[in-house]
Amino acid sequence: MSKLSLSDSLTELPFNKIFFKLAVPNICGTSFAASTVIFDLWYIGKIGISELAGVAYIFPIYMLTSMLSNGAFGGAVSGATARAFGSKNITQAECIFRSAILIAFLGAIIMMFLFFSFSEIFLIYFNVDKQVSIAAITYGDILLKGIFLIWLFNIIIAITRGSGNTTIAAVSWLIVLFFHILFATLNFNFDEGNILLTNNVSFLNEMFVFTSIEWSAISLLTGYLAGIIFILGFYFFGSHSYSFNFQDILKLRGFYKLIKSGSLASCQSLMTISLALFCTTIIGMFGPKWAAGFGIAIRLELLLIPIIFGIGGALIAIVGANVGANKFKRAVHMTWKGTAFSILIVGIIGLFFSIYPDLWSGLFTSDLQTKETTKTYLNLVAPFYAFFALGLGLYFVCQGFNTLFWPVVGTFLRLTFVVIITLILLYNNLASPYLLFVTMSTGLIIYGLFISLSLHFGPWKLYYK
Repeated sequence: MSKLSLSDSLTELPFNKIFFKLAVPNICGTSFAASTVIFDLWYIGKIGISELAGVAYIFPIYMLTSMLSNGAFGGAVSGATARAFGSKNITQAECIFRSAILIAFLGAIIMMFLFFSFSEIFLIYFNVDKQVSIAAITYGDILLKGIFLIWLFNIIIAITRGSGNTTIAAVSWLIVLFFHILFATLNFNFDEGNILLTNNVSFLNEMFVFTSIEWSAISLLTGYLAGIIFILGFYFFGSHSYSFNFQDILKLRGFYKLIKSGSLASCQSLMTISLALFCTTIIGMFGPKWAAGFGIAIRLELLLIPIIFGIGGALIAIVGANVGANKFKRAVHMTWKGTAFSILIVGIIGLFFSIYPDLWSGLFTSDLQTKETTKTYLNLVAPFYAFFALGLGLYFVCQGFNTLFWPVVGTFLRLTFVVIITLILLYNNLASPYLLFVTMSTGLIIYGLFISLSLHFGPWKLYYK
């Protein structure tokens, strides 16, 4: 296969012949990513309720890292790579690759600085339970020290996906999941079919001793390290379109455009995670078990992001290549077809867990109050996940078009609506988890409808002619 035949197929072949070829491996990859997070939550649930509640405060930071490195800046990188291949500009694609690695370094440094500067202040200001705070800081301290591994892995995966190779990306995620589980088992005892945790994990005659909450973060980072080794091996020894001439190592043409596009896209990620942290903090006022239950529930919603991105990531490559080839009408038609597929899958997941919420919460805890919190959230919010898929799916695709303004505005409207209504309820002493969950479900409807209608009647209107 020639270097350009893949981009030619993206701009010439019918939707079904290219979408499923890219989307199926990408969905598998994002399923492995989701399974990594589910396993991590199950592992922490084995440790205790305080640890589960503590990680509920850190998990949005992990998801923010994934959303920035994989969805925002990663999406900008994927879109730019796809457009470069679509216009048959391999030199530009190589500049994007080098620029993306630099972005990963910068992103990791900024997130480390923010966490270590403000995390303790945040927990103290909101008067979070002491045991919960200790668990949050312990887990977050290790996770953030290794955050560059997550940034680097996701950025390289974004490059790979943008070039149209979603299979290697899926295998990389499988390796992350495998090694996370493998290293986590060092903390397990198997007794007549039951899995019990040891008190700690030690090495070299207890010269190095790690608690279970510390080891859960270490095993997660080890998985990412293994994934990085694999994907770098592919680029050093595998078959791809890049030449990687050493004399071009400082050529970063397009770096500032990626920063500009990724920064706008990151507004979406920051507002999504800010909303999750805001809601977690409000629910936490009702007690640690409410925070733990909400943490389990909101993790399902946040895990839908990789599933939506599994489809959206494939669409970025398809749409970006068609935009690069100036086939805008074809790009828009592909967008709506692919987004409808995403809505169907996520809508079914939402309806299923709204009817059977205990199948989700039972994976992570047996505490009745914690499970009841999760059940209440899923009953009220999960039926509207289809609107979440509609808005977020279009946001991802807009990175192929490089038209992110309206999706960002839609996210701002959702955040503003939920925060203002919640503050009004608090001010009038009417706040309750039930009313907060109703507010969140209404926010999802506003989010999905606004983004889809604004794009249809706005920047994409000219492409229908």
